[in-house]
This record gives sequence, structure tokens and C-alpha cells, in this order.
Amino acid sequence: MGTDHELLGDRYRLLSAVRRGREMVMWHAHDLRLRRNVAIKELRPSHEEDEPDLQTARRRALREARSAARLSHPGVVTVHDLLEANGRLWIVTELLEGLTLEETVRHLGQLPAHWAAWVGFQLLSGVRHAHETGVVHGAIEPANVLLTEDRVVLTDFGMAAIDGAGSTTLPIVRTAAYLAPERVTGAAPTVAADLWSFGATLYCAVEGRPPYGETRSLADLVRALGSEPAPSHRAGPLRPVLEGLLRPDPDDRLTAKEAVSLLIGVLRRLGISAAPPGRRPEVPPARAFTR
Repeated sequence: MGTDHELLGDRYRLLSAVRRGREMVMWHAHDLRLRRNVAIKELRPSHEEDEPDLQTARRRALREARSAARLSHPGVVTVHDLLEANGRLWIVTELLEGLTLEETVRHLGQLPAHWAAWVGFQLLSGVRHAHETGVVHGAIEPANVLLTEDRVVLTDFGMAAIDGAGSTTLPIVRTAAYLAPERVTGAAPTVAADLWSFGATLYCAVEGRPPYGETRSLADLVRALGSEPAPSHRAGPLRPVLEGLLRPDPDDRLTAKEAVSLLIGVLRRLGISAAPPGRRPEVPPARAFTR
């Protein structure tokens, strides 16, 4: 694992670890060449001495860097560099200060519907840009959505499919509760599957949990998928959006365009400007708690 002040590729100085996951560590670092602070994701295979795991991590890092690097949108993290140094893999991205949606929900319990609507509108703008560029994310979930002061940013493109070339490999177990039903049964990542995952993420924002609860394994989720998701009790005006996105049949789901239209309608009724990503809304979402 990386250490404080370690130098990567004679260019990036690690400063401090800011987030740790099962297979990664996110670092605050400094780019000595361009004299700017950056974020660096250190990818760690489950078993460092297992060659197949190392090869899997290398393929995932390359896929993540390539898919995110072809995107240019305020709602998608910007990738600067990919390198292999000191026997490990590192992805260099823009430095963003904030909490993930998962962390935010954990702290607050759930988001008010009007704040969740703004977050959903911003997030879906980034998702649509990825789809229009030929990239299917494949693992949209609250842990991969970063909330900054004025941006909602989609991160972690490690499971992304580019122009239909993605694998049917499922993301790690923590993502299972946010996988579309067809993905759980082995289908490849698609735009429709991403939209179900987006809907499940938005559902978690307002309910504080995923649609089928905190499933512990894919087997638990397969059993749960035999029934309808629990109705949302806190969604209010967002209910039609959630119900339209969480339909089991991909062909029956809302399209991204339809979902955006509904979200804009919700925001306007609530008096919140549907400002494009990267611009401050006329009523900042942080004021949601005082409305």
C-alpha cells in the first residue's frame, strides 16, 4: 500500500489517504510537474501475490481510465493520468472536496425530496453525457457519486462498457443492491441497466436505503427480485420518476430524456432552478433544510 510522501513516477507526491475501500485507497497528492493538487486512486487486488488478480486489476484500471478520459462534463470526474509505479496501479484525477452520496445519506438518514431532485438532475446529466459518448458506467451507486459544494460528480468507471464492448462480469458485492434485475441474472451492462441503477441510487437518497433493502449477496437480491421494490414513502413528487426507472422490464423503463423532463418539472414546482451542471442553481440545494 502507498505511504505518505511516497513519490510516483518522479512526478506525483502522495500527501495523505482520504478514503479507503476494500480494493482501493484514494489519496490527496501533489503533481510536481504542473504544481497542482490532484487525487490519486491506488488500486489494490484482493490477493496481491495472485497473478490473475493483478491482471484483473490492471485491465480494470485501464478500462476506467480510458472510459472516463473520453468524457468531458462537470458531472463526470476528470482523469489526468494512469501509471504503474512501485508495483501498483494508480489513476490520477482532478481533486474534488466533498462527501459521497453514500456518506451523506449515512450522516443524514435521507435527503429531502427537493434536494434529492436537484442531485438527481445533476447526476443524470453526467450519465446522459456518458451514454451519448458511448460509455455505459455499469456500477452507478451512492458510493460512486461525489457531492461537492456545487457539483454532483459520477466516479469509478472501472466496470464501464465502451460502445457495447463491456464484460458481463458483475461489480463487487457492495454494488449488488443497485444492479438492474437483468444484470443480476447475467446480462451485459446497457443504457437501460444504468438508468435502473440511477433510479435505485435516487431511491436511496430519499429513503436512506436501496429499493430491495440492504441485501448481503447476489443470492439475496435474486430472491428479492421476485417481488416489487418497497414503495417509497418519502419521495413525494419524485415518486413517478422512481417508479418509472425501477420497472423490471428494461423496455418499460423511462428513458433518460423522459426522466430529465420529469426532474425538471419537479424542480420548477419546488422553485429550484434546473441549472446546467457546473453552474450554481438560483436556490442552492444546501438551503433545502431551511425551506
